[in-house]
Amino acid sequence: MHIRPGGYDDIRGILDAGLRINSRIKPEHMVVAEAEDGRLAGFAYCFLSGLHRSRYWATIRVCEPYRRSGLGTDLIKELGKVRDEAKPFYVKMREDNPSLHWIRAIGATPFQVCPPMSLDLTDAATLEWVAALPARADVVAGTALSDDQLIHAFSQMYEWVHAEWSPVTSRADVERVYAEEVRLDLSRELSHFAVDGDTVVAGVFIFRTPAGEALDAVAETITRDAPDGDAALAACVRATAVLAAERGWPALAFDGHRDDPHLYPLLTRAPKLVGDTLYYMEYEPPAD
Repeated sequence: MHIRPGGYDDIRGILDAGLRINSRIKPEHMVVAEAEDGRLAGFAYCFLSGLHRSRYWATIRVCEPYRRSGLGTDLIKELGKVRDEAKPFYVKMREDNPSLHWIRAIGATPFQVCPPMSLDLTDAATLEWVAALPARADVVAGTALSDDQLIHAFSQMYEWVHAEWSPVTSRADVERVYAEEVRLDLSRELSHFAVDGDTVVAGVFIFRTPAGEALDAVAETITRDAPDGDAALAACVRATAVLAAERGWPALAFDGHRDDPHLYPLLTRAPKLVGDTLYYMEYEPPAD
């Protein structure tokens, strides 16, 4: 087996070998494994996000005939040698991903966990719990807020939520990355926010979701120490969940984290949460 530097010229060979690769991503470093007969056997690449730069995102793919032979470990080892900076690799994996066992075996540990955080809006006990959450006069739908208010609120929230475990380069970069998504893809009628004058205190951002699927939600207080933040967020969750259930959405799926200090404790009080656990795994490439 021969491992060599790789690049965009290898994409056709990767696809022909039956492996998946996101051709929109521009890897900073890439290595490719070739068998003795010249067939492509696998590849690995890494890059630093333009928004989160404390770890390299790394992807490894190996063709079926060459799996469970140590090739994946060899690929990640070679990729580690060509990093520009001595930063760890990371990957996100669901608990049912068979590769989770392998990534743990080479020393990966979770630096963040996303537990099940979806509310089943067809469940009677869940709907009863939602209805018992506080209702507040200061909660408004996203239709009552301007583009700038929504974009600034989302960026503030995103920045502090990630500050301790995956810091962003700057709030301006968050706005640059997410402004168009908030402006164009936010479902403003279903999104709800607690406001104090012109200041957004907490919110549930609902992004457009295909009919019949669980609604995609991002929620928290807008600043870590927002006044009366727990109650404000609970009222936003209530307003969104009640309206979503009335309109026939089957579930409200929060894209959150175990360390979210207001959202996760609130949701753990629900009768049940559904969904899969997602692990953010960090590791150093194996040494020779």
